[in-house]
Amino acid sequence: MAHVRRITTVFSSNQAHVLALIGLTGLALVLRLLVWRWHELYPLGGDEQEYLNQALTLLRTRQYVELRLMRPPLYAIFLAVCIVAFDLLIQNLRLVQAIISALTVIPLYLLTLQVFGNRRVALVAGLLMALNYTLAFTATELLTETLFLFVATIIFWLLSRITSRSRWQPVFAGVCLGALALIRSVALPLLALGTLWLLLNTGKRTAAMFVLAAILVIAPWTIRNYLTYHALIIIDTTGAENLWLDNDPAGREAVKRQLYALGDDMAARQRLATERGIAAILAHPDYMAAKVWREARLFPALQFFDDMRNRPAIWVPPLQVWLRLLLGDGLWTMILLGGAAGLWLAPARRWTAMLAAPWMLYIVLSTLIFHVEPRYRLPIYPALIPYAAWVIVRLSAWRLPTMRQIPALSAAALTCAGLIALMLAHRSYPAEAIMLAQKHTHLWQAERALTDSNLVTARIAAETALHLDSRSALARVALARVALLNGDADAALEHLNAALTAIPDHPYAHLLRGAVHRLNGNQRAAQRDLRYETASLEDLQRWAWNVFRPIAPPQEHLDVGSLDLGYVRGFHPPENGFRWTTDCAEILLAARPGGVLELRIGGDRLPGAPSPEITIRIDSIDAMRMTVPRGWHTVQLPLPPGVTDDEQILVSIQSTTYRPRSIDRASPDNRLLGVAIDEARVVYAP
Repeated sequence: MAHVRRITTVFSSNQAHVLALIGLTGLALVLRLLVWRWHELYPLGGDEQEYLNQALTLLRTRQYVELRLMRPPLYAIFLAVCIVAFDLLIQNLRLVQAIISALTVIPLYLLTLQVFGNRRVALVAGLLMALNYTLAFTATELLTETLFLFVATIIFWLLSRITSRSRWQPVFAGVCLGALALIRSVALPLLALGTLWLLLNTGKRTAAMFVLAAILVIAPWTIRNYLTYHALIIIDTTGAENLWLDNDPAGREAVKRQLYALGDDMAARQRLATERGIAAILAHPDYMAAKVWREARLFPALQFFDDMRNRPAIWVPPLQVWLRLLLGDGLWTMILLGGAAGLWLAPARRWTAMLAAPWMLYIVLSTLIFHVEPRYRLPIYPALIPYAAWVIVRLSAWRLPTMRQIPALSAAALTCAGLIALMLAHRSYPAEAIMLAQKHTHLWQAERALTDSNLVTARIAAETALHLDSRSALARVALARVALLNGDADAALEHLNAALTAIPDHPYAHLLRGAVHRLNGNQRAAQRDLRYETASLEDLQRWAWNVFRPIAPPQEHLDVGSLDLGYVRGFHPPENGFRWTTDCAEILLAARPGGVLELRIGGDRLPGAPSPEITIRIDSIDAMRMTVPRGWHTVQLPLPPGVTDDEQILVSIQSTTYRPRSIDRASPDNRLLGVAIDEARVVYAP
């Protein structure tokens, strides 16, 4: 019976772990799919485009072509495989990475369980990974970090469970490490750390198997580099080149020009970059010290708070703002401080001293020597999250420390205090957070007052917000709206010009200034400003529809696709002087009794696509249903009686839609397109 009970206990325990892993992975995938959907329209950054171009070149020419700054090959190969398997659509490639990011929860849970032997700690670690907005955000970038973190976490888990009796696990861990180094060469020191760990804990055989497997994966690329460049380049020249790029007072661009002047001679570039980088550090110790201090303050900084403060013209929906702050910066702070404390306090001393702490220290020091970007911090997650989870679980059962625990507690407190001091030295987060909360409260009050036509209250609230933050473009836009409603276009332009001096690319200020220029008859200036309709992922058509109407009454004739903002919504951005509708688009026109609505409609679609079927409504009254043939057509619709009582009409165009990419897989256009609208007007019989 005892034997049966043990089997039942083991089975129940394994079942609980499986259910926990399914739940955590599902939770992680939900968050990542949400962010994946939000980021559908995000353009690729410079490094992303380089990796993608490298993968496409590999597929087209069957040749691996180095990037201008040499990088490891495996991520470009990974992208090429994904393109073959899942198509070139960027959103498909991001989806693959979102799934990989969600799956990273599994090895992290197993790693934490192996190190601490506590299911609650493993569950908390899995939650810290699953709910991490930073990782969900990173998965939408075609960069190495998501794949690197997944493989690195697997390696940490394998190293934690390898014993002297293990056969395939050391080999698999070595293969994974070799692949990890070919994704990012920053992983190479993990070969030494893993070897030392296995040597002291499992014996020479497993350590040798681990090393040999890793070398067999890396060696072919090293041999390829030697045959190509006639010099020893283990994986890439990134380390040497960044040593010079990041430490020469002349700046990265000046150094890049010197490196690029050497052409494709990677051996000469590696040699020169190493010599010049070391020489720059020795010749300018003051510059190096100032740079290290700057990077040290950046390392613990709050990524999303900084991004929103440094790029205030970028619009982010409120839900995303809160997720970025709570599940991004909030979890980062919890992981950083909790993990730092756990390294001192947690019982897994050997694992801490031989793997977790050295790996984290190496990542920190390498970023200080080179430069800090938020994504460069991610490799410490497998080392740090288990300890943060342990601290969280221990805090829930807090007891008074014993005398033996006081030194470790003191060291943990000092470490956390130092990290907090670095954060605050970088930016006064509490003071700025309080200021932002007050500012946005007053901006909300100004918006409410504008809606209620209470211009005095709106002006006072906007001026208070501006006093709190002198760079606030939103406050100046609110003041401009007050001035326009008071009939003072000159004062409005002054506020808008000041807003754009403070934040040159703010779309609200540009669009409202464009509306003022249009009102004043300055069409060229209006066109320049109204182009900022595409400068944000916010629905700026809807914003302009609501904001412009009190100051710019509709006209009887609207050239759709040109100076039409404020009178259209539900359309795609203009192209070639017209706009495509979505499934439902609306146009606002001035109208008098006895008028006839004329719409110039285009039905052209890619060959093979069904013809669009549309329903036109005027002030919610059905006016016409039709199938639009190819080419441009003008339809005329008498205005229904009574719809012009308020001297304007709302024209609604509902259309069946299609995606060009669904017809032509080579098309980059994945928009939902209805019909093309070029012109709308109300005409009257002579």
